[in-house]
Amino acid sequence: MITDSMERIGLYEGIIPYAKELEARYRSGDTDGLPFEVRHKQYETKPEEKRQYEVHFHTIDLMVGLDGAETIDLAPMSALQPGVPLPNGGDGMKLVGGGRADTVRLEKGRFVAIYPGEAHRVGGQIVPGKAETLTKWVVKLPCPEAFCLK
Repeated sequence: MITDSMERIGLYEGIIPYAKELEARYRSGDTDGLPFEVRHKQYETKPEEKRQYEVHFHTIDLMVGLDGAETIDLAPMSALQPGVPLPNGGDGMKLVGGGRADTVRLEKGRFVAIYPGEAHRVGGQIVPGKAETLTKWVVKLPCPEAFCLK
């Protein structure tokens, strides 16, 4: 996992594919014509018990905060149990269990890159019991072979 400001994402070009292109696109707000998927998401943050971990095997989830804020929990896969595959043939699976390992904050102007094998659950409330609206990009980046799970 890597987290930093979008102003600095270009510095990670060697380990985050298309990092310099993403830096320019963030500044312009234009995501058309990119060679990877960019999902525009907006949702209310949730309490811990309503969130579920997931993991990917071959893609990097790059989350870019556009407005609002959320917490993202990361836990070792060994602390969780395998669940169902992701819907629509998505890369990865849902995981069952709880117990936070680490928590990071995603907010406007920041990114979090989550690599294959890093179990994560998104949408956490900054202030427990207080939902807020978050707007972000979820960028599905191709993973360099060295980072993919075998």
